[in-house]
Amino acid sequence: MTSEQDWQTEYYKGMDVHVTALPRSDTSWDFTVRVTQPGEDSASEAELAAASGDDGDFPSREAAVEAGFVKGYSMVDALFH
Repeated sequence: MTSEQDWQTEYYKGMDVHVTALPRSDTSWDFTVRVTQPGEDSASEAELAAASGDDGDFPSREAAVEAGFVKGYSMVDALFH
């Protein structure tokens, strides 16, 4: 993976959720998620990190990012239960 990652960040329940979409092929995308303390950038050591896994085949960058935020929010929710 030599291309630069384009991270998007949203604040959720006191944490920053960082998501980047990664191309798998010409027609499918995957994502990576990092959850950090507020104000830390995506390159910081994450409190939590995840990828969609082998079944993460999304038809567009936008769909992968959206799925990444859903995953990130569920990770944050799990921290508080």
